[in-house]
Amino acid sequence: MIASAPGKIILFGEHSVVYGRHALVSAINLRCRVEAKKSKVFRVVSPLGITGLDFKVHPYVSFAIKRFSELKRIDGAELIIKSEIPIASGLGSSAAVTVATLKALSGEFDFMLTDEEIFELAKKVELDVQGRASGIDPFISTFGGSWIFPERKKVEILFDFFVLKLWERSTKMMVEKVAKLREKHPEILERIFDAIDAIALKAPGCDSEDFEELIHINQSLLRAIGVSSPEIDELISKLEKDGFKVKLTGAGGGGCIFGIYRDRKPGGSFVVKPEMEGVRIEDS
Repeated sequence: MIASAPGKIILFGEHSVVYGRHALVSAINLRCRVEAKKSKVFRVVSPLGITGLDFKVHPYVSFAIKRFSELKRIDGAELIIKSEIPIASGLGSSAAVTVATLKALSGEFDFMLTDEEIFELAKKVELDVQGRASGIDPFISTFGGSWIFPERKKVEILFDFFVLKLWERSTKMMVEKVAKLREKHPEILERIFDAIDAIALKAPGCDSEDFEELIHINQSLLRAIGVSSPEIDELISKLEKDGFKVKLTGAGGGGCIFGIYRDRKPGGSFVVKPEMEGVRIEDS
């Protein structure tokens, strides 16, 4: 059984959403595909390597199998993973492989889970691995579309985006870094989170010019909470001189930056489109 789930792009609200603020997030037209086959042993095949249940090399897949097995006992499965989503980039690769794994296992072992059940299991997996999470990534991978969180208000995003991949980083490490800064300066961080919240709520319905202004402002706020870096700041400054307004998406510290695509994009970047469809079973 083959299932696929989309990646995502956080347009506004990363980090602040963990502390009760809003985020604007969209699924994108890059997918992770997982093929599940019944087996006598557990075997996971991916670009990261070939393992059994391995909570270091394949933590999301392994915890997804563990969580699924709590509902339906299985003695083994082979999972073959192919993904269009760059790993550790802030584009939701971990949630997509989790959600697609759960959907593929659900179909292969005739234990059909609803999308809501898949989302709830995937959210548990995210917590298993990261310790702290908003649940946005597994929601978007499960249901697709563009949304305001935490209300789950569906919105329409009218733009395509260019995305420039930087370098891999640890989501968990960046989340912990912001948490420590908030503990040290709570009165300041909370006000920054409020400003990011206002941006996320204002953005839907904005024209491209206003949207780009919000991108610029939000990036400055991300820098203030410590998830940018001198290298990222230098790159963004260069892109702005070339006429691009860009910001980090996801945890920061690396990953990806993005901007509105207007028939022109920075060298090395790729274009993504909002994706309406979430997790699905694929034709084999």
